[in-house]
Amino acid sequence: MRGTFRRDLSLAPGPEFRLRRRPSARVYSALLAAAAIGWGTFDLFAGYRWVGLGTVVLAIASVAQLVQGELNAWRLTGAELRSRHLKIAVADIEGVHVEFAGRLARAWVETHGEPVALVEGDEREVRRIAERLSATLSLAALPQQKVLH
Repeated sequence: MRGTFRRDLSLAPGPEFRLRRRPSARVYSALLAAAAIGWGTFDLFAGYRWVGLGTVVLAIASVAQLVQGELNAWRLTGAELRSRHLKIAVADIEGVHVEFAGRLARAWVETHGEPVALVEGDEREVRRIAERLSATLSLAALPQQKVLH
């Protein structure tokens, strides 16, 4: 299976299919970055150069993690389902599958080649994501209708 199952994604509002990071994951990452920046600045001004420098490096890593998490979300744009690192043509998608294990579930996209991991988490949220993606893919597969004047 290509990719990894993400636990921090939820459906974005709107009719299109787009996954974004949960607000709690965003807030946690931002608070971690802000705390590291503040602590590193304090250590540098207090004269603890090595500790302050190490903390600032951790702060930069936290900001990078925040940005990377935002960029790795999934969206269906035109004829592709894409994240930052993967692009799947809609024509190559055979279906969306869900696997249940108790209250947890996993959803992935079955393609002509290798399956691609999407999300895992609460059964209801994963089911909503899979149903929205399936419905959006069904609409994308319909032939375009010509308008006669």
